[in-house]
Amino acid sequence: MAGAPSDWQSGCVKVKERGAYLLQSGQWSDCTFLVGSQPDQVVIAGHKLILAMASPVFEAMFYGGMAERNDPITISDVQPDAFKALLEYIYTDNIKITSFDEACELCYTANKYMLPHLVKECTKYLWLDLYPKNVCRAYEFACLFEETGLMNRCIQIISTSTKEVLNDSSFKDIDINTVIMVFSLDHLDVDSELDLFEAAERYAKAQEKKNIERATSPPSENGPPVEKRQKSPEPSTSKNKRQQISVDASPEEPEAHKSDAEEQPALEPQADQHKNDKESIEPKEKPTIRNAIEKIRFLTLTPQQFAEGPARSALLTKAEAFAVLMNIVSSASDVPMPSGFSTSRVPRKHIIGGRPSSNVMVTLVITAETPLSPVLVEPYFGTESSPHHTCMPVCIRPPRQDGGFRLSSIGPSQPITIGMGGVDRFEPMDRPGAEVSKIYCQRALVQHTDCLNTSVLDCSVTFMVDKNICLLGVQVPTQAPSEESAVSSQSGASGYSELLYAHLLDADGARLTYTHYTNRVPYRHLLDIMFNRPVYIQRNKVYKVGIVFNKVGWYPMGRCTQQVAAESVFFNFGIGQSSDSVRDGLIRSIIFTY
Repeated sequence: MAGAPSDWQSGCVKVKERGAYLLQSGQWSDCTFLVGSQPDQVVIAGHKLILAMASPVFEAMFYGGMAERNDPITISDVQPDAFKALLEYIYTDNIKITSFDEACELCYTANKYMLPHLVKECTKYLWLDLYPKNVCRAYEFACLFEETGLMNRCIQIISTSTKEVLNDSSFKDIDINTVIMVFSLDHLDVDSELDLFEAAERYAKAQEKKNIERATSPPSENGPPVEKRQKSPEPSTSKNKRQQISVDASPEEPEAHKSDAEEQPALEPQADQHKNDKESIEPKEKPTIRNAIEKIRFLTLTPQQFAEGPARSALLTKAEAFAVLMNIVSSASDVPMPSGFSTSRVPRKHIIGGRPSSNVMVTLVITAETPLSPVLVEPYFGTESSPHHTCMPVCIRPPRQDGGFRLSSIGPSQPITIGMGGVDRFEPMDRPGAEVSKIYCQRALVQHTDCLNTSVLDCSVTFMVDKNICLLGVQVPTQAPSEESAVSSQSGASGYSELLYAHLLDADGARLTYTHYTNRVPYRHLLDIMFNRPVYIQRNKVYKVGIVFNKVGWYPMGRCTQQVAAESVFFNFGIGQSSDSVRDGLIRSIIFTY
């Protein structure tokens, strides 16, 4: 006999509270799921209508033409905790993610059941939690779900923190295709190719040890280990879901192909008679550490480096070592390089802002003596009444006080103190009117073009930083003089009255700060535009700076560098969709402190 109805509804004010009660109590549930793999399977109750309202996959499962009739419904490729988190989101809109692994698991599950908003939130978390120790796995995850933005960000971290990535213990567990991708990159922060070769040796030994353990371990009663999916979204262990990166693919645009085809036995000629004669009967060989070795630029090493290192390794045969050494000694050697080996003699490049072997940050510094473009552009600070034409201050640190950086008044708002622990707080200053020390992230103009503003000219650029900073403003160029302005200049009137609007947005498009600027400015100068209030910028989050010019005239524009470092802060511009950054060459510098 059913129990007497309770009045739990009266205690639930919001819909999500009612959903949470149904999820936790299982009341009125009409379906059950058997989630996970043995011996960790868990039975979870659900409600068909609620699930179908949230997911088209559940809708097809329960109400489609081929509706699921089994109960419980077995879901072996999803972890129980990830499935519970998925249901919590469906029933209550709550998203709980506390670790990188949880984000991967939940993102895989959300993608499987077609919940795009949850996928987006998981991906956001992954952006915030990228480190050298997990960036390779994040890259594999991004490849699996074709998250191009996350994939590119991972490549950038690998390029600028290569030695940390290679030396981390997690590197030995990544997929061989990821190793090949890393070794294929043109920009890597390594002292020499020996760093790559030593990483390849460690990887090869780790894989050999795993193969021995796998061969000697007894078979599981529940099937081979490969069928027990321990971490559902981990591409390097998933055989039925993962996509591998083609060995010949470009690292920036990897081509994916199914790994299932690699594990199929070779086809007999009789069974392949219906296929095109041009198609290969033999399956493609699975990439090995040999394919990664072929990407190493041995010819950039000295004879001594090669002879004392790679030449003694078991990864190269004696004939291969001899051939490589002969080509290192002489570029005109009649001994050909081993088949497939790199013939490049160009060392890996360091991305602007990477960490070269000298441990000195490469900082892009452009001053008035080294103009940004063929159009003369000089720094301009101050107001109409007190113009101040000097070179930009380069990477000046503000003094530290009480564990933070004390800033004086910035614009019309109160100053802030940024604690070194990453917490910002607003407080009044003891010395009002003191000068502010600024750091300029200056973007070099690598290709110059001029842009005519006929009415309103919009420009914007997305960016991301690898450290928490305080953003103060931006720097933009003023107009190039026209024939009319040249005549006015001869008559005694110099410059023009600039009118613009600037704002800073977060990844969701919410405005964080803004300013309106109107003043008389000289031609061909760089103009500092300070926001109404400083904004605390978090590392590895996407932000967007936008400027709207309202004065008719020609502006010196062009294509700017996308990676820049100022002091120890690395800026990456042009993040996200290409439409997010428009005429970004009109934003020459980000002004900040930290």
